[in-house]
Amino acid sequence: MKRRTEQDVAPFLGRDLQLDYAWSQGFFEDADLATARRGAIKDLGVVEGVDAFTQAVANRLKTRKGELAPLGHPDYGSRHHELLGEPNVERTRNLIKLFVLQALAQEPRIEKVLKADVRAEHEPPRDTVRIELQVRVVGEPTPFNLVVPFSLEPRP
Repeated sequence: MKRRTEQDVAPFLGRDLQLDYAWSQGFFEDADLATARRGAIKDLGVVEGVDAFTQAVANRLKTRKGELAPLGHPDYGSRHHELLGEPNVERTRNLIKLFVLQALAQEPRIEKVLKADVRAEHEPPRDTVRIELQVRVVGEPTPFNLVVPFSLEPRP
């Protein structure tokens, strides 16, 4: 079987304005529009393919459900942000998993969620959980893996 290239699956993964995340290590926090140079012209950056899909899923999970309601997208986002301040225990991690699965069910590029694990990153658990996802993208036979950390610590 011929392995599909990124160009083969790019139409399914989309294209979007590129975001520049202030935080590193995959926290996908405090994003701003990225810029790119095309010759002497500085313009907005664009992402395509896997990078666009990763950014779309991260944005969906990092957006509080209802946050975009004033813009006409009341169902976009996830409810797991409602758990800020809760202890990092199995019950909380199970609720995070439920809310993440509900959010991913709204993503039209995802055909099926193959795996969704929410784990404490440390032992004993501290404030951060690790959301590990494996999804099947529409039109792509190879599963896509994504890890999104989430801090339960309330922000000021």
